[in-house]
Amino acid sequence: MPSVATILARKPRRARLNNNVFVNCPFDEDYRTCLEAIVFAIEMANYDVRCALEEHDGGDIRLDKLCRMIAQCDRSIHDLSRVELNENSLPRFNMPFELGLVIGAKRFGSERQRSKSAVIMVSEPYRLPIYLSDLGGNDPLAHRGNASSIVRIVRDSLHRYPSGQPLPGATHLTKILRQFYSDLPRLARAARLTMEEVHPFRGYRNFLVPRYFTWVA
Repeated sequence: MPSVATILARKPRRARLNNNVFVNCPFDEDYRTCLEAIVFAIEMANYDVRCALEEHDGGDIRLDKLCRMIAQCDRSIHDLSRVELNENSLPRFNMPFELGLVIGAKRFGSERQRSKSAVIMVSEPYRLPIYLSDLGGNDPLAHRGNASSIVRIVRDSLHRYPSGQPLPGATHLTKILRQFYSDLPRLARAARLTMEEVHPFRGYRNFLVPRYFTWVA
């Protein structure tokens, strides 16, 4: 009979997850504070935010860019809260589509891709099965459009710094987020940027300048 050590040695080891976190969410002004909360919480935890806003290569097909980013990210956060009809009376399918790419990678990809983790957020609890019944049995996390709730969801999903040390609690991180908003104009001036240039959509890469976050690390 093989020893316990032999059995454990035969057990396949799960690949160590990298520090990239793919963010799949709406990119419009109504969602601004929510995106800022997601980015802030990820950066405060010393992980790397990845999303479609980071690249503006006109020669890069959008689907190719998304697939490349998803392949490079072992963790992902998806907000499926945008279910309202737009000005053309049509829904937006981008967020469910990108979540589908991640689920496809987890189902059919290599061993590394199958180790991905995905957090699903919604605005209101118990509504997801109404418009996406194929995800029945999942437990999406409701934030009700509240930045502090988003910080809590992101913090709890990451749980630890990449070093393995536990993260501070969501209450502490939310307090730092409020201070960050207060200090952002000063930080932007110190980087010789205007507030428009650090707008999270129109100036996303400026908004991600590390010094904005390391000051409270």
